[in-house]
Amino acid sequence: MKKILYLLLIILLLLASCITQNDNSEKSVISFYLTDAPDENISKAEINIKEINLSSDATKIILLRNENINFLTLSGTLLIMKRIEVIDENLLKNSKINITLDSTIDIGSKKITITSTEITLKLDTSEFYPGRDYNVIVDLDLGTSLSGDTNFTPNFRLWMIADSNADYKNVSGYVFDDIQSQTPKPHRTVLITDTNYSTILYSTLSNSNGEYRFNKIKLDLTKNYKIAVAYSGINIDSNSLDFSSYIITDSATTLDTNKEEINLYIGEGQ
Repeated sequence: MKKILYLLLIILLLLASCITQNDNSEKSVISFYLTDAPDENISKAEINIKEINLSSDATKIILLRNENINFLTLSGTLLIMKRIEVIDENLLKNSKINITLDSTIDIGSKKITITSTEITLKLDTSEFYPGRDYNVIVDLDLGTSLSGDTNFTPNFRLWMIADSNADYKNVSGYVFDDIQSQTPKPHRTVLITDTNYSTILYSTLSNSNGEYRFNKIKLDLTKNYKIAVAYSGINIDSNSLDFSSYIITDSATTLDTNKEEINLYIGEGQ
């Protein structure tokens, strides 16, 4: 009898262990980040974020509240807003990121009225699978948001990437005119895009020494990317399906995720 009870106890312990392992494997951690695609003509871009939240059919989660943020400081980097644990994928059904901003943006020389202070972005969770970790990137594109000197219509981009296919990458280098003279080109917009130039993933500016830097950006290592310099003084249409016309062709090169230093050459007269 004791042997039977002993065997039953072992079986129960094994079953409990299996159940625990299964529960852990089905848990996902989602990290929410805020970043910025800068504009070379703006020296400051401070906005009071009243609230950023995640809402779905099942929940509402505050990601950020009452924060004054100079978005230029986020150029080429990611600001963590919040991490959440998800066990039931139904928690994300019909997910949206809702953003509430103050009515003005301080661009240094003056404050500009924001034309739209309530922004809702649909979060595509069709490729979400429990047990994998994910990153959600909320990106403000300053260049396409600012129209002239008086209007600011916030243009945010939003995407989700599986963490198991991603890695934190640091990419830096210099923007030069050409290989021979290597004259640094300051305040130039550097873009990371897909290979078809249909999506701008990240952007930053070269500093006064011509150096650009992307710090701890998330990239799907199963995909290929391009890094290039945009033409100076142009307004990028965020609704475009082809950004190739904004890019200096000579500067474009394949982004080798194994390299952390990539110099870009735009050619003379650019």
